Amino acid sequence: MSQTSDDNASTPSGAKSPFPKQSDTAARRRDEPQGSKKSAAGGIALVLVILLAIVVAVLAWFGWQRLNALPDAQGLDKQVSESVTQQVGQVESKVASLSGKLDKNASQVSDLDKRLSGESQQTEQALNKVLEELSKTQQTDARDWHYAEAEYLLRLANQRLQLERDVNGADALLENADARIAEADNPALLPVRKAIQSELASLDSVPRVDRSGIYLALLAEQEQLARLPLKQDVAEIAAKVENDAPPTGGWQQQLARFGNELKNLVTVRRHDEALEALITPEQESYLRQNVRLVLEQAQLALLKEEPKLYQAAIDKAITLVNGYYDTKTDGVQNAVAKLEDLKGKTIRPELPDISASLNTLRELIERRAQSGGGEA
Repeated sequence: MSQTSDDNASTPSGAKSPFPKQSDTAARRRDEPQGSKKSAAGGIALVLVILLAIVVAVLAWFGWQRLNALPDAQGLDKQVSESVTQQVGQVESKVASLSGKLDKNASQVSDLDKRLSGESQQTEQALNKVLEELSKTQQTDARDWHYAEAEYLLRLANQRLQLERDVNGADALLENADARIAEADNPALLPVRKAIQSELASLDSVPRVDRSGIYLALLAEQEQLARLPLKQDVAEIAAKVENDAPPTGGWQQQLARFGNELKNLVTVRRHDEALEALITPEQESYLRQNVRLVLEQAQLALLKEEPKLYQAAIDKAITLVNGYYDTKTDGVQNAVAKLEDLKGKTIRPELPDISASLNTLRELIERRAQSGGGEA
């Protein structure tokens, strides 16, 4: 203790002490936290500036890509518009042609009905004449009335099936003819009845065509497809719902969501085929009208009984629905399934030949007339 004080005493008063004073040490300790805080704030500011620069660079690159892709998209849009317009024009011309043919066929059917009506009147007059002649003769047999009536009914059945393709009408006429022959009670007519039963069995195997039901089903599919969504509609709705969702969660979750959105700004996809342009509202209207016209073409083919044209029109409608509608929805899937079912319908079945019974009865009547009205 005395040595220290001697050393201090030996130090000149004007010289600076090598040991720091306690007051200087305390001051430096107070200044150290302030310097560290300034350094941390500067680091955070630098990170934010770097993040802002990255965001600006990404947005600028994304905008440049959109500007470069705009001319190609406009070209594709023009091509799609011209293609859809051309297809609509072709379908409209086909519909107009089919309408003209349908009117022509309707006039032919009307003429045919008039001719059949005239032939029916002539047949009735001839039958009445024959019946009058039979009633005037003394050797008139009651069974001749049944033969003549059965022959008339069989001839009407053949006309109804061949000209009008009316399976139900021909079936009813054959049954009436069989009833008249049964009333005659002649064993010689058994071959005729056998032929009639064979013809009835062949008519029963012909599938019945419900043209009215198929026509209304196609009409219902037109109305249904006019309301179903397209693929582009679903994408726009999903994007709108996702963008309108309010932010939720803490700052960490929001920061993670912001990072994901930044990643989604640029998406790299590999396409082996050419990209399809987005459909404009005008093109969407053309597309839905095209589907409706194709289904109307199928309806015209149904009425004209043209199976190839009917199936081709429904195939075209199914292709359009699978190509442009959202096939993931239940409504579109049900519509496609219904169109497939309608496509498999038989609209022009093969008709059998029912002339055997008529020819057999005519031969029997001729033999009976040659034998003078006796048993054939």
